[in-house]
Amino acid sequence: MGACLTLLGVSETNSFTSRVGGQHEMRRVLFAGTVLVGSDHLASAAGCRFNRASFRLSNLNEWVNRSPYRWSSAGPVETLELLDLPTLRATIPGCEITLDRTAVSHHGHLTESGFTSHEVIELRLDEPQLLDELEHRFIRPLEQLLTLATGSSCTAFDVQVGNDNGNGDIGSWPLATYTVRRRSTDMAQQNRPRIRQHMRLGMNSSSYPPNIDFDEFIPRWISLQAQLSTVCDLIFSLRSGSSGYLQQQMFAIASALEGMHRGLSPQYETKSADERARNAEVLEAVQAGRPEHHDWLRSTIAYAHRKSYAFRIRELLDQTDHIMAEVVGNETKWTQQLREIRDGIGHVLPAQDDKTVEQMIAMLYSARLFAELVLLRQLGLSAAQCRSSLSRQWELGNVREYVKKGYPAWFAEPGSIPT
Repeated sequence: MGACLTLLGVSETNSFTSRVGGQHEMRRVLFAGTVLVGSDHLASAAGCRFNRASFRLSNLNEWVNRSPYRWSSAGPVETLELLDLPTLRATIPGCEITLDRTAVSHHGHLTESGFTSHEVIELRLDEPQLLDELEHRFIRPLEQLLTLATGSSCTAFDVQVGNDNGNGDIGSWPLATYTVRRRSTDMAQQNRPRIRQHMRLGMNSSSYPPNIDFDEFIPRWISLQAQLSTVCDLIFSLRSGSSGYLQQQMFAIASALEGMHRGLSPQYETKSADERARNAEVLEAVQAGRPEHHDWLRSTIAYAHRKSYAFRIRELLDQTDHIMAEVVGNETKWTQQLREIRDGIGHVLPAQDDKTVEQMIAMLYSARLFAELVLLRQLGLSAAQCRSSLSRQWELGNVREYVKKGYPAWFAEPGSIPT
């Protein structure tokens, strides 16, 4: 029996007609955004709700860094043992996440026998979710975590979804499962994997800390990612293979840094009691002396409590112990340049055209590194751990060279961050 295909997000991309033997024939070309491959068809898109999912992630095997194999030898006999590794678990709102090592054996008669093993993440949701919602809320944050940990784009592949069998056995995989297909490359990892020694953080490597505990670290990341959801989308989009024009990337990361500070410091988004009292006093005085200006002034000072872009960047630099000073030389001028580029692109100012390609690349790479540094610090890594982690693949040094090429004067007289 062949597989059944359920097509989602179908749209017509072309159509043409023909006449053959007096008969009129119309043909349409359709595009399916998602194909679910399973043993039966799903009745409707609204019915595509699932409470179970399994998938693999780029670099996941290397990030977890545990082997299920053990070799031994006794005389002429060599033995390969397949170990039963423990299941790792983490609980987040609405979902239990498990990480398991699976193995597939193959036995050849004369030439080849062995095992293939890899890490698999499973999601057990409290309530069934639409496929898009499931991917957005639960799979996307884990993709972004691996991207942050490795410094390279990590995506989910070999995604399967289904629903509990209803027998109360949460350990058994649903009988009716569907493989999610969107492109020819979504069943295997495409890029060469990173080794654990080159990652910023991971598991099971005492020589290359920090090593995280799965059950504690995953909820911490999920909470931070939910707090900065759209900001994380902007940051990690720059690690993808299709991140757009240079100016587009620059505007995205400059905006993401502002949004990051807003998300991490919500106390600045509302007026304090002193600020409300000040505004009321000023408006009362204007109403008494120049009432014709009252409405204009009220709208002008309504958001005067909001912090400036430069203030937000300075606070983030403070929170990361000014590690970026080693990368950009003069943090004050770097902050000013970041603000000018953001404003220049956003408002299409002529001065923006004066930037060279080397300068734009220097600002892009340094701003992206800064955003990821802020995330690492928010996850609890110390300044020393961040400096060590970002030096394994010479990230700090490489970005520093880009900045020195674009702005050599910043390293002649390093500046300090003004109060």
